[in-house]
Amino acid sequence: MEPRDDRIAKRLAEIRAEEREWDRAARARDADGADPEAAARDADVAAVRRRGGALRSFLFLAGTLVLAASLFGVAVTLSRLAGSDMADATREGQATVTSCHGHGPISSRGFGSWESCEVEIVWSGGEVEHATVGAVFTSVDLGRSIRVGDLGRHRGARKLARADVEARPWLRWLGYGVGALALPPALVGVLLLRETVRLRRR
Repeated sequence: MEPRDDRIAKRLAEIRAEEREWDRAARARDADGADPEAAARDADVAAVRRRGGALRSFLFLAGTLVLAASLFGVAVTLSRLAGSDMADATREGQATVTSCHGHGPISSRGFGSWESCEVEIVWSGGEVEHATVGAVFTSVDLGRSIRVGDLGRHRGARKLARADVEARPWLRWLGYGVGALALPPALVGVLLLRETVRLRRR
């Protein structure tokens, strides 16, 4: 398989070659202005080439962006599945699940189905808290009292770790690796998009 960098360079070279071809066609039309038939013929050829080049550029750009988005989605999914470690908790308590709502199959937490649940937490110090927690509990936990650990807040939402679910940090590290793989196609997509916009403005 051709290396990714070579494919990217090849595609950028094709875009620039198409740009030069359009310039040559424009100059030819100017030179043949006295010959309407030649000018019309050149215009038709240039139009066909523009349409073909634009379609190839669009398909390549769309494929690159879809690849980047898919890899980012996998990275977020792995991070969600990794869970959280009770050892990182600042305090413990008992959480009772009162209701749950499903999400997915594609969401801000990646791919696959997950649930956000309303819980009532009685902390070890006696404080009672009601919170909405995502991707920690499921409908199976409704009515159950589960020992949890407080991991603080993230984006205004309470983060919890479950004592009965073992964390899998290796999944999180795997997610970091997949996220790193998503960066090159994302960068290429941005560069191709800028190049396409620049050509259309000419």
